[in-house]
Amino acid sequence: MEFQNGVQSVSFCVMGNLRRDLSSFSALVVFETAARVDNFTRAAEELGITRVSVSRQIAALEQELGVKLFLRAHRRTHLTQEGRELANIVGPNLTALAEGKRRIRSRAESQRTTVTTTTAFATYWLLPRLGDFRSAHPDVDLNLIVSDRYLDLDGDNIDLAIRYGEVLPKGVEVHRLFQEWLFPAFSPSYRATSALETPADFLDERLLHLSGLYKPIAKWPHWFHLHGLPPPDESNGIVVDAYITMIQAAIEGQGIALCGYPLVNAHLAKGTLLRPKSIAPVEREFFFLLNARPKKPSAAAFADWILQQRSGQAR
Repeated sequence: MEFQNGVQSVSFCVMGNLRRDLSSFSALVVFETAARVDNFTRAAEELGITRVSVSRQIAALEQELGVKLFLRAHRRTHLTQEGRELANIVGPNLTALAEGKRRIRSRAESQRTTVTTTTAFATYWLLPRLGDFRSAHPDVDLNLIVSDRYLDLDGDNIDLAIRYGEVLPKGVEVHRLFQEWLFPAFSPSYRATSALETPADFLDERLLHLSGLYKPIAKWPHWFHLHGLPPPDESNGIVVDAYITMIQAAIEGQGIALCGYPLVNAHLAKGTLLRPKSIAPVEREFFFLLNARPKKPSAAAFADWILQQRSGQAR
């Protein structure tokens, strides 16, 4: 027991000495830079600090060690013998520390995957399935960026993006996921004024209209024109500025939404939304998966998982 306590005491003593001896770590970094470039002004420029700060930290280190590390001359400095000895120790070890941090950070980043998609796709399709991905790939650190603005993959350091019906960028791996099909959908609690079996039946209903930057083909006027009907005035319905707001309003029985596969599949399956089977869905554009880093293992794993999910997606 005394031997163990003795070892423990020595351990505490060594750690205490280590903390004391490395208390001037920042000064050692300044010293290594000044020794390498052989000039306090250039060292200050490289470190992004003032020359006065370099001089003060070197002076403090010299006072701590009790030796001169530099001989100061007009606009020039020279390492003393003790300075050269310290430089030979500090330089390689700081380099080894920096390289070690880079290796560790590189391994961590290789397992971090950044994915971006829209609010609607994240809410209704991706998030309900992410538990499956995490179970299959617990080592992947997934960073999900939800934005209705299409982010720059390179500029924002994004690995993968799920996008809809756009001009696809070059230089990335592209997979077509599935096509969207539009149809009217409403809650079982919605009180219709007609049977809702033909497009004309929707003219006198309370419709949920999308405003803003959504494409015209996603809105009611286009749908009515496709069926040879004049669209009703928006003032007779409810205008919302977001797809997820429209879906939620429809679920709560506030009106009829123009929405579709694949985003509302789960609500149709649960019966929280209904659609008229007598009206054929309108064909729209495709969802695409863009993989900007197909050689990155974690990005490839996510892409493979998405494609597996796609294969089980029924319209």
